[in-house]
Amino acid sequence: MQRWLAIVAYRCEVAGEPTDSIDIQVRYLEAESEDHVESLLKAQPVCSYENNDGEEVTWPLIDVLASEPFLQEPDGGEVVGFITGCHEFVKWAKVAGP
Repeated sequence: MQRWLAIVAYRCEVAGEPTDSIDIQVRYLEAESEDHVESLLKAQPVCSYENNDGEEVTWPLIDVLASEPFLQEPDGGEVVGFITGCHEFVKWAKVAGP
């Protein structure tokens, strides 16, 4: 198994309706390949909880934005990243789900 870092986007939904909140996370995984990283992330349960109004809040996976093997200890340089435009962020907010 190899160590990987992945940048992952999750969108907030309240009572099944998408909101404008997107959570970009850097996740650490041990996997055999980039495809395995994606399959592990897609297999994780959706984070969900009940808000103060009694509505279900969920954070479904939108996309794996980037993944890179994690070969060494960080020294202040970029370890993993991605470049995108505002149109891509708008698209993620409108996606119905993975």
